[in-house]
Amino acid sequence: MEPVLIVTVQGPVASFRRPLDHNYQRTFPMPPPTTLKGIAGAALGLSDRELWRPKSPVHRLRVSVWMESTPGRARDLWTVLKVAGSTIKARSPYFRELLFFTRYTLLYGGERALLEELERAFWDPAYPLSLGREDELLWVEGVRLVEAQPGKPRFRGTLLPGDVRPSARLVSLEPGVTFEPPIVETLPLAFAVDARGVRRPEASMPVSFLSLGVELEVPGLTAWEWEGRAWAWIGSGGE
Repeated sequence: MEPVLIVTVQGPVASFRRPLDHNYQRTFPMPPPTTLKGIAGAALGLSDRELWRPKSPVHRLRVSVWMESTPGRARDLWTVLKVAGSTIKARSPYFRELLFFTRYTLLYGGERALLEELERAFWDPAYPLSLGREDELLWVEGVRLVEAQPGKPRFRGTLLPGDVRPSARLVSLEPGVTFEPPIVETLPLAFAVDARGVRRPEASMPVSFLSLGVELEVPGLTAWEWEGRAWAWIGSGGE
């Protein structure tokens, strides 16, 4: 058995930009590891520099997430104005993908004392919590500290450590659902923040995003289970 903090959240709009996209900014279907840690840090009242310092309590967390429903999608056209002095020198348009009516279960593992502190923080967060950009606010439906048990490595609608495409086997496909292969991207698990406040990625690794309607079995991957649904940890020994 292992203590797990389960936080169910939803938001009207969310976006999680893929790091190498520029003019057309696609979104991941669910929050990546650093976003999950950032949400925890905001609840605890940590500044950006405190969040990513080596001795931050968030570094001791393991994270994962479940999609609870398939969100709607749209594209939003933005224009960046490049200003020099008081003059607009150029206009740079770009598209950004957005998710609508999102609902996720955020999963946090670690020391029980830290999870109990985080449980209290999610009920009364120090800073506003968001799903992506600062103005994409979320609200917390529920927070529970539960005991999870080892489970079968069968996953859907979640994050998994590593590139699972070579080893994953299709278990089931919901009727009417088109098969979507996992999205795999090399992502940081943390950041280093310099004296100017500039972030630099650290501890990067491949992360697989699984769609909700497809269940995949990944032999050899350690799985945990609660109420019949499985996940695998990312971070703090879960990589």
